[in-house]
Amino acid sequence: MKKTKLIALTMVVAIMMMGAGYAIWSDQVFLTTKVSTGNFDMTIDKITTRTGDNEKQNEQHNPMWHSYDWTNLVRAEKLNANEAIVEFSDMYPGGVVQVDMTMVNNGSIPAVLKDVKVEYLSGNQELFNLLRAQTSWKADIDGDGDQDAWQHVEWNKDPWYKLPAALKALVANTKSNNLVIEPNGWFALGDGTEDGCIKFKLDPSAGNEFQKQAVRFKITFDWEQWASDPNANGYDNYGGDGEIPGIVGQE
Repeated sequence: MKKTKLIALTMVVAIMMMGAGYAIWSDQVFLTTKVSTGNFDMTIDKITTRTGDNEKQNEQHNPMWHSYDWTNLVRAEKLNANEAIVEFSDMYPGGVVQVDMTMVNNGSIPAVLKDVKVEYLSGNQELFNLLRAQTSWKADIDGDGDQDAWQHVEWNKDPWYKLPAALKALVANTKSNNLVIEPNGWFALGDGTEDGCIKFKLDPSAGNEFQKQAVRFKITFDWEQWASDPNANGYDNYGGDGEIPGIVGQE
C-alpha cells in the first residue's frame, strides 16, 4: 500500500511540474513585391551638315542660304549617344557652316541638359580658337511627337560667341526656362520647323596663315534626370507639364 501511495504521489508531483500545455496554431503571411527601375537614355538621334556643297538645297530655302555658298569639306558624325565629332577642312574668314543635331529621350525618365562641353582633338588649335558659334533650340517637351511652342530663335545672335561660351550660354538658357524633356520627347538645336543646328563661323580676323588648315573637335552633351527628388521639385515649375507659356524668343 505504501508503495502504491508513493507511486501516486510521484505522478502528481511530476504533472504539477510539467504544467498545462496548449497547442497554438500559427501561419506566416508573405508579401511579395517587385521593383523595376526605369532607364535613362538621352541620345543623339540625327546629325547632318549644311554647307555650300548642297547648292540645290541652299537655293530652295526661303530665304536662300547665301552664307553657306563657299563652305565645304565639313564632316559631323555621331561618336556615341552623347558625343559628336566635327571636322572643318575648308573654312574661310567669315564663312559659315551649320551642324544639325537632334537628341531624343528613348528612356523612361525625364531629362534636363546639365552641360555641353567642346574639346579640341587635332589639327590647327589656333584655328579652333578662332571659331565662333550661335545656338538656339526647340523641343518636343511632352513626347507627343509635335514641336511645342517653346522656340528660342537666335537668342545669342549678336555677338557670335567663342565655342565654349556659346555652348555654356545654351545650357544656361535651357535652365532658365526649366526645360525638361519627357520620355519620347526630343531636343534640337535650331529654330523653326527645320532640323536643329549649331552655326559655326570662322572669325573674320583670321589671317592668311590659316589657309589650307583643318581642325577636329568633339562636342559632348551631358544630360541628367530631371530631379534627384521629384517631390521636392513641384510640378508648378516643371517645364514638361505644359503650364509655362510658350516662348517665341528671348532678347
